[in-house]
Amino acid sequence: MDVRPWEHADALTDALYGLRMRGAFYSWTEASGSGSVAMPEVAETLSFHIVAQGTAYLEVEGRDAVALPAGHLALVPRGIGHRVSTGPGAPLLGRAEDLPQTMLGDAFSLLRIGPEAMAPDLALLCGVVAFDAPVVQDMLAVLPSILQVDTARHPVMAALVPLLSRELREPRPGGDAVATRLADVLVVETVRAWLADDPDAAQGWLAALRDAQLGSALAAVHRDPGADWSLSELARRARMSRSAFAARFAAVVGVPPMTYVTTTRMRTARTRLAAGETVAAVGASLGYGSEAAFSRAFARTTGETPGRLRRRVA
Repeated sequence: MDVRPWEHADALTDALYGLRMRGAFYSWTEASGSGSVAMPEVAETLSFHIVAQGTAYLEVEGRDAVALPAGHLALVPRGIGHRVSTGPGAPLLGRAEDLPQTMLGDAFSLLRIGPEAMAPDLALLCGVVAFDAPVVQDMLAVLPSILQVDTARHPVMAALVPLLSRELREPRPGGDAVATRLADVLVVETVRAWLADDPDAAQGWLAALRDAQLGSALAAVHRDPGADWSLSELARRARMSRSAFAARFAAVVGVPPMTYVTTTRMRTARTRLAAGETVAAVGASLGYGSEAAFSRAFARTTGETPGRLRRRVA
């Protein structure tokens, strides 16, 4: 078998660094005493929590509380509702958005829990981010409900965290744009660090990207979803027979290759339509011979027509 390690590294890097945020909100949280804050479920988002002081506890339904000592970062994917607390069993103080906060910027707040006269026992930076990349749902779907990383073990992350905190806490011209790019990289580096710490943790889409053969085919689709893809061409990219490629792709990714191609095209279309591109232009760029053919495929896959999507997000 012809395995070239840099190919699957490139496929993973291409996919992860294709992620781009389309919205973010950050909160610097300080707590003294005992308490917990509920973070509500928000579809198609990812939350992160970086502990600067003390130990925070993160709880999601169905699993025990996870301790986050100072220097640890946790991602909570898929908009999963969760609680952040000072300790297991701490009383619920309310939902984050309902608690009094001081706005320090358009998308940055200070949340103080407990008596202000008391020095905080716990300090952490929390963020909720939404992404604009078509492949992000594939990534979020295969991440665990809590992904925890010790930033001290990973030099890039250890450098990024103070930079992001500084941009948020010390507003300067262009600070929002810089913070967004830093948060982009921080999320990507967290996933990379998690995979480095536990290489066997990758499943589904991430496992396919790390596979030298499947990763080559996936990277090609991600780079040009509108190309004239066929099972034969994808198998050729993977240097496999059609039957072996189709079976392995479905077993690892969870769907047949051409279903994945269609899904990637429709996710790309959704992003472009929401950005204001015309139905005709999007359809043509994704390889459809007519606007009608594209509209039928889009409606069949997403449950709504391209025109309706454009009107809904306008």
